[in-house]
Amino acid sequence: MSLKVKPFTLFLYAALLVILLLGWPALSKSLMSFPDPLEPLFRKKPEWTGLITLWNVNFIDCGTGSNTRWLNLQVEQFEKQNPGVFIDVRNITPDRMKMYFQGNAGDNVLPDIIALPIYEDIIPHDLLVDLDDFFSQEDLRKLNPVAYKHVVRDGKMIGVPYMMGVYALVFNAQLAHEKEVIIPEGQLDYTFLDSAVRAMTFTEKEGRAEKRYYGFCTYSAPYSRPLLSIIHGNQGKIVDERAYGYLIQWHRAGAFPPGMMDFSYNQAWGLFAGQGRVGVMLANTRAIYQMRALQQSGKGFEIAVKGLPADKKGMFLDQIAAFGILRTDNHVKLELCVSFLKGLLEDKAQQELKSIGMFPVINTVGDIYADDPQMHQLETSLKNYVYGPGDEQAVRLLENEYDRLKQELNTQAIDH
Repeated sequence: MSLKVKPFTLFLYAALLVILLLGWPALSKSLMSFPDPLEPLFRKKPEWTGLITLWNVNFIDCGTGSNTRWLNLQVEQFEKQNPGVFIDVRNITPDRMKMYFQGNAGDNVLPDIIALPIYEDIIPHDLLVDLDDFFSQEDLRKLNPVAYKHVVRDGKMIGVPYMMGVYALVFNAQLAHEKEVIIPEGQLDYTFLDSAVRAMTFTEKEGRAEKRYYGFCTYSAPYSRPLLSIIHGNQGKIVDERAYGYLIQWHRAGAFPPGMMDFSYNQAWGLFAGQGRVGVMLANTRAIYQMRALQQSGKGFEIAVKGLPADKKGMFLDQIAAFGILRTDNHVKLELCVSFLKGLLEDKAQQELKSIGMFPVINTVGDIYADDPQMHQLETSLKNYVYGPGDEQAVRLLENEYDRLKQELNTQAIDH
């Protein structure tokens, strides 16, 4: 008996065959993208499983809040890649960290990974793993030189830098406009900054009272000393006497609020943003994001953001965050700790620093703030920084000059 097939059925078979042939590449690609349900059964288990402890100390301010959100994302990614290995992040204060090391805490209390301080040597160097053997020369060449020097002590790499901040001159654009200060495009120089600071220093009558406006304001904190970036050296000098001289002159002209050398960030910010009585605030990127938040809520005022004047490379930066690894006899655990810190330097992780208003420490990700003119200016200015906390001689000299400046500003008579 012969099997008869209707012409329409043959047409349907043919059409289906054509559709399968044309759509197979895309279909097969989609099928390959689905996870293999048997993969967990055959995935290679790590040689060690357990808990890695990390003490996170926010020695530097982020543009938005702290580094916790960004750090947790990196931890989550690492744990996915290493089943059975977990990282317990504990946020502690600098004072608590000091307490543990001054009290000779036992190994069972100390963490595996720890944040490195900016200036103080809270952690004995002999407790930190020398990481040189874990990083190739190619790895090191990717690091910003200032960030790398921050983690080198006595020729040993005692930690891994993972993000940088930067200082900026934040102008009260409204006050500048009222005083006919025209902020130029591009890089500023000290001649313009001097004229702007003086123009925005004045006293205004309010009835019988007087309201004082200050051309310049900044702050000082144990791990953030913006003025060190002003008295940095150019042209091979560590201390720039010209910039130092401008600070003295501004003080004599009454351009600084009284007690400024002992201001906290919040005190300086209150005078600048809360009262609107400061023309230029020298601050980190936190000030930019805080003002943006105020503007979104219908408060605040327009600002202009500029990098610090720099004739040549030679500026000083203390806003570098890094983690070190405390010594352990567990080599597998050590390698996992190193793997985690290396993961912080991956391009994707470094690009995600934009979410917290910070800057990469590697030079392979390009400009992450190309769509943000204010932050992009500061991103570009990073190439001007040469000195950092790792330059111990430079730090000593700058701190000596800072102490001298503070003494002079506290004793000089103001000449209005």
